[in-house]
Amino acid sequence: MLKQGFLAALVFFMFSAAVMAGPNWLITPDEAARVRSPAGDYKELVAAVEGPGPQIIVMNPKALSRLVSPIDVFIAFKPGKSGQPPDMETLSVTLIGLFDIDITDRLRKYINGDNLAIDKADLPPGRHRLRMAIKDVADNPNERDVVIMVVKK
Repeated sequence: MLKQGFLAALVFFMFSAAVMAGPNWLITPDEAARVRSPAGDYKELVAAVEGPGPQIIVMNPKALSRLVSPIDVFIAFKPGKSGQPPDMETLSVTLIGLFDIDITDRLRKYINGDNLAIDKADLPPGRHRLRMAIKDVADNPNERDVVIMVVKK
């Protein structure tokens, strides 16, 4: 009985590892489908609020670009109007749509210093609106929306 339980756990672990070694999803196809409404946008779009906190500088992807997945993402966080450095522990990233989905935890491993750098992030085709929010070490906030348009290959 113990041997069967061990074998079942081993098979589950190996299957989980194989699944995790697959695509590097920044946003999964399931999440993209959940945030989109079937008949257009019902949710009123609210712009992110610019504050005195850190600057959010999107180096890649370039604005208004139509991209093919996977994509490289590079976002720098610099002192803003307050002059204080960013507190990267306060960074949050939310997929905005009919239902918002917080994707912050899956991005934490890509934080390097004051930058967020992701090589070859997989995204399903479509328009993806990400809201980035961060505070500086003096607790001054800033937000920025980033829209990424992914087209089919």
